[in-house]
Amino acid sequence: MALPVSSSGEPLAFINALFTATSAICVTGLSVIDIGQRLSLFGQVVLLGLIQLGGLGIMTFATMLMISMGTKLTLNERLSLSQTMESSIKVRPLHMIMAIFTTTIIVEGVGAVLLFWQFQDKMGPDQAIFTAIFHAISAFCNAGFSTFSDSLESFSTDYPMIFIFSFLIIAGGLGFVVVRELIAAAYSRKFKISMHTKLCLWVTLILLVGGTIVYSLAEADNIFPRMGIAGGVANCFFQTVTSRTAGFNTISQGSFSDMSLLITMILMFIGACPGSCGGGIKTTTFAVVILVIVNRFRGRSRASAFRRAFTRETVGGAFTIFHLSIIIILIMLSVFLFMESLPASHVATKGWFLEHAFEIISAFGTVGLSMGITPDLENTGKIVIMIMMFIGRVGLLTLAYALAKPPQKGEIVYAEEPIMVG
Repeated sequence: MALPVSSSGEPLAFINALFTATSAICVTGLSVIDIGQRLSLFGQVVLLGLIQLGGLGIMTFATMLMISMGTKLTLNERLSLSQTMESSIKVRPLHMIMAIFTTTIIVEGVGAVLLFWQFQDKMGPDQAIFTAIFHAISAFCNAGFSTFSDSLESFSTDYPMIFIFSFLIIAGGLGFVVVRELIAAAYSRKFKISMHTKLCLWVTLILLVGGTIVYSLAEADNIFPRMGIAGGVANCFFQTVTSRTAGFNTISQGSFSDMSLLITMILMFIGACPGSCGGGIKTTTFAVVILVIVNRFRGRSRASAFRRAFTRETVGGAFTIFHLSIIIILIMLSVFLFMESLPASHVATKGWFLEHAFEIISAFGTVGLSMGITPDLENTGKIVIMIMMFIGRVGLLTLAYALAKPPQKGEIVYAEEPIMVG
């Protein structure tokens, strides 16, 4: 990205090139430069390759290469692949990877064709083809990068465009395991959909419907008078879709009310489904935490869904991710606020804090939405955001397993004693 051939003018500074590459490989979409203006065609192709690499996962590419070379996977490598895909469903690695590549090519191909028909009237054929392919891959990988300076704001009244992007984002955010099971269920009525898939689908549906309703209520006196009911609902729906790790925007984030910004940060924190291109704590983690709390109030010792109880490992992992995510966000936000000096002409207000909190959560959720402060970040602030994007893409549980010490033999187990909590 720092090579002169990658830029349309002056070469990018190393820190900006590193930030852009990190954002692409982490499929985040935060950018300190105008992609369409600052990068040449070569630079945009390189960026697109990094987005696709990050979306499918480096582990998937590495495993595919090993299998194609005839290398037999070890037990640890199989476990690592399973952890990367965040799936407990037993699938042969080769079948899983072939399904991932096939699904990706088909969905991105369909999306590119649909987008081409929308772009062909607005630009030349060659540019329309590349623009369609770029945005189809960026949307499916939930990256949020756009060659348009204003993202998708110029298409805020183009409802077919909003629908196409929503389809690609949702498909990329469901997770490959979920898509695979849906395809299998469509071909065979005897195929039983797992609790994982059911939970992903229900939580996604609830978040999409609930988010659209809440955004519509919050923006009834803000967006609706300008865009009408149909335009307001369509853009509120897209805001709900894109807030869960996509990063495209049809309306500037600074135009939303404080209530809408709060909802956006909550959706960015929750994120997409496990094993998908998205980040966040994941929909299933959020569902498990909520269901455990609800069952506690109902006097039940075990949480369940669809007549199946969650394992203790699932509950423990969900609460570990949930609490660790909050702790890391608070720590990194504190560091971020300390590193980012307040401009002399800027008065310290709640807006300044909100902008930076929004940026940190967006980086953690690998979303890419911003209130406009990304290009003005100092080098230290860019480093903090890059770290957050990396943490959000790798996943806290995967990162914890990688850093944690292996269980020790002969570990001393002490007697239990209750304490008062709350």
